[in-house]
Formats: sequence, structure tokens, C-alpha cells
Amino acid sequence: MVSLVGSLASHAELETGLGISAVHVPHYLGSEDAEIYVVPVPYIRYRSENLNIDRNFIQQKLFHRGQWSIELSLSGAVPVDNDKSAAREGMDDLDFIGEMGPALQYHFRGDRLSENALYFSAPVRGAISTDLTHARYRGYTFNPRLIWRRSYQYDDMQVRSQVSSGLRFASAHMHDYIYGVDERFKTDERESYDAASGYGGITLSFSSSLLFDDYMLAGFIRYANIAGATFEDSPLVKQSSSILFGGAWVHLF
Repeated sequence: MVSLVGSLASHAELETGLGISAVHVPHYLGSEDAEIYVVPVPYIRYRSENLNIDRNFIQQKLFHRGQWSIELSLSGAVPVDNDKSAAREGMDDLDFIGEMGPALQYHFRGDRLSENALYFSAPVRGAISTDLTHARYRGYTFNPRLIWRRSYQYDDMQVRSQVSSGLRFASAHMHDYIYGVDERFKTDERESYDAASGYGGITLSFSSSLLFDDYMLAGFIRYANIAGATFEDSPLVKQSSSILFGGAWVHLF
């Protein structure tokens, strides 16, 4: 680990590395098809009073007062090749989805630099889809979550764990991009469908990293259930629950 102290932050920490990761990702929540991605990954972890970069998020502090803060929140979803999706066969591919927007946060315990922190986060993000040649606005998402982060030292090994649970909501435009079926894609087995805005399911996630010597071993699992979602009756929904999981092995510089 490299510690940096400079004029931009009273205290900052930077870690870098290179490794390999494997991730099992469903095409979308409710899909019965999934992809496994095995890719080399650069690892960057930066923590300061105003900016956090970790393996699964980037947060920029926009406002802070007491236990309240507003962060810049990012998220996204991988593209889907419909030739590999039985439910979407013959339809247009789903492009990469990127999301960005403010997140209101309240810390019940600790703060962004604490080793033991419990906080509520409520991000509202605008979404775009892109195949890197063009981009289109796809509406907005709202994902309130309760998050507990805990780090501790065990002998010569550092353990970093996080548990979170949250709800998913989105606009009709966003839901329709994933779960809608245009009239031209209607078949005998697939009716046309227009998705509505509103509730999109519940998620429960756990992740943990073990750091020892010059290496990091990390893993995560995320369970999602869309029972009761406004798009639950879409012909593209084939199951009510999905599991996303993966791991990584990183050499730290």
C-alpha cells in the first residue's frame, strides 16, 4: 500500500495491482441465460475525504454536513448478444448500460474512511445505452440500500467485507428497454409487451477481500429477486430470482 499526503487531501491512500477475474453474470434480472467473463483486470483502490475508487464503485463527494452527504454514484450493466439469449432470440441486442447520478447518504456509524461503517445510500441515476458508436438515454433508476462495511486485521492478513441490501426502482423507459417487446418482435411464444415504471426487485450482496503479502484474493455474491416487479409478467422474464457471483486474484504493486 502507498500512502499519499498532499494538498488535495489531508489523508489519502492508493493501492494498485494487476490480476485476473472470473464473473458469472445473468443477461438481465429474470433471464435464464448467463455469461461467464474471465478477463485480466487492473486494480485501483483510492480513498480520500473527497474521492473513493474501489473495484466496484467510484464515489465523488459533492456535499457533506454532519452525518449527511451527497456523492456522485456510478453503475452499469454488461451488453447482451441476443443470439445467446433464448428469450430474446431475433430481437435487438442490449447495449452496455451506464448510469450516473447523485446519491444521498446518511451514516449511522463511521464515515467514508472508517473501517467499521453502517450507512444508508439512495442513488438516483440517469441511464444511457451505448455500443461505443452511439448512445441513447434510457430513463432513470433509484436504488436505496443499507450498507455495512467492516475491515479488520487478522495476523498478517487484512480482511475487508461488505454486506448490503436494497430495493430497485426504475422509469418505464428503462424497464421497457430491457423487458419490453416491440410489435415487430412478437412471435407465437412471445407476446408484445410494454413495461411500466416502479418496483424492480430486491437485492442482497456480500463481498470480501483478503490481503496478504503482495496479493489480494476477492470474491462476491449478489442475489436478486424480482417477484412483484412491475415487469414480472414480461415474456422475457423466465425466473424470479438471479445470482451474480465472481472472484479475483490480484498481485499488488
